[in-house]
Amino acid sequence: MPTHLPTPPAEPLVRAAQATVYLHTPFHPKAEEYAATRFAKLLRPSDGPWETLMPQIDAILLRTGTVTSDMVKAAPKCRIISRNGTGVDNVPIQTCLSQSIAVTNVPGGNAKVVAELASPSCSPSFAACSKSIAGSEAGSLVGMGDISYEVGKLVTAFGCRVVVFSPTSPPTRWTSSDARYQTPLPHTRASSLEELLRQVDVVSLHCPLNDSTRNLIGEKELGWMKDTAVVVNTARGGIVDERALEKALKARKLGGAGLDVFVVEPAYGESLGGLRELDNVVLLPHLGGSTDGVTLDGCNMAIDIMADYLDGKGAINRVV
Repeated sequence: MPTHLPTPPAEPLVRAAQATVYLHTPFHPKAEEYAATRFAKLLRPSDGPWETLMPQIDAILLRTGTVTSDMVKAAPKCRIISRNGTGVDNVPIQTCLSQSIAVTNVPGGNAKVVAELASPSCSPSFAACSKSIAGSEAGSLVGMGDISYEVGKLVTAFGCRVVVFSPTSPPTRWTSSDARYQTPLPHTRASSLEELLRQVDVVSLHCPLNDSTRNLIGEKELGWMKDTAVVVNTARGGIVDERALEKALKARKLGGAGLDVFVVEPAYGESLGGLRELDNVVLLPHLGGSTDGVTLDGCNMAIDIMADYLDGKGAINRVV
């Protein structure tokens, strides 16, 4: 994580009510109506090629899709990229730093609904790919963010022992000393990914996608798991090696899998490989956090964060 953050000018160059904002991907329809009241002009990909639109914009609103480094370099007036969502792996962070562009997100807003999807005991969608985890010896979590915490609470209620691997989280996370989480969550910390995977019945992934987590679950790691175990990924495509997972599922060396995220999105046809032909995997189109109410609230928050920053009020949930 960078230690130096871009500093906004003392007096805003263009206030929100004067700003031209690029809506990179569609927002909730009601949120788009709201954005039209906060900003002077909204531009969309349908208005023309990005090469002609980027020089006009003051900010970018984002949900899915990717903002490329070339797009950012072509937007000399851009001051902020505000994303409705937690991860910012679809934003060129280093380019934004070099151009003093702030990047913000909306973390935790969809934590409970994604957690309900990620827990096979609670989700009708993913329950089909596995036995119930009620009474399972252990359910494991990779990562210790808001969604992982909510999943941990759900599986604990079903009598499942929670084992966690998260080398970047402090030892006080989810304990009575952790001010972020009001209720401590009983859990055991695994010292390595191998230790975790060898003992669990279900592993649910809740970590960001970066250089250290890309293909975190590959052929070797799948080989450590029980042949009845289940892998659930609602985090980011790319954390699981999809071809290695397909191979393990075909050979029945793994009990099942549930995927809501993929390397290529939207995922369909050849990008899914042989996964779409298997009966022990459930594939969903990255909809875990997309209930109507949650989507609207998150979109509106991303809009408000952007407007406040453009008006010189600073920004909450700042990533860079």
